[in-house]
Amino acid sequence: MRRLLSQCGCLVLIMLLSGCQMFVDNRKEALLVISADQWTDMQLKVTELEKITRERNKPVALPGSELITFSSETDAYLAGCRKLGIVEVHHYGTYDEAVILIRNQAFKMDASVIAPLDAYQDKSPLIAEDSRLNFIQGRILRCPKTEFSSDNEASQTRKET
Repeated sequence: MRRLLSQCGCLVLIMLLSGCQMFVDNRKEALLVISADQWTDMQLKVTELEKITRERNKPVALPGSELITFSSETDAYLAGCRKLGIVEVHHYGTYDEAVILIRNQAFKMDASVIAPLDAYQDKSPLIAEDSRLNFIQGRILRCPKTEFSSDNEASQTRKET
């Protein structure tokens, strides 16, 4: 009996020292085993769901935000514009969507000009075009209304009607 205990103790000691690892799985539900075809179908459904979600969450331009222009800081200051702050946009999607987001934010701040400070787009070849990281940083400025701009707006409305 003593010999059996010493052999079992040695066996346990060898297992502990030999680097064997034991994995304890605390799951309550059973593990689902699926075939490769089922896995492929599941992956296709997930990618389709991601596309639908991306389309549903696509940013929409606020009415009037398209009138906000991009200009250099120097030109804006010479026109008498005053700064309202700096806005940064980090967006996973297309670059145009990031521009829509920064224009929407500027419109909410009642701005008229955005002076771009920094822009970055991920150019990794492994990432799809609609899921790239886009970063835009811009100084938000409000410019005074001038007679020229109000005359220009009036002529544009006459052309449209």
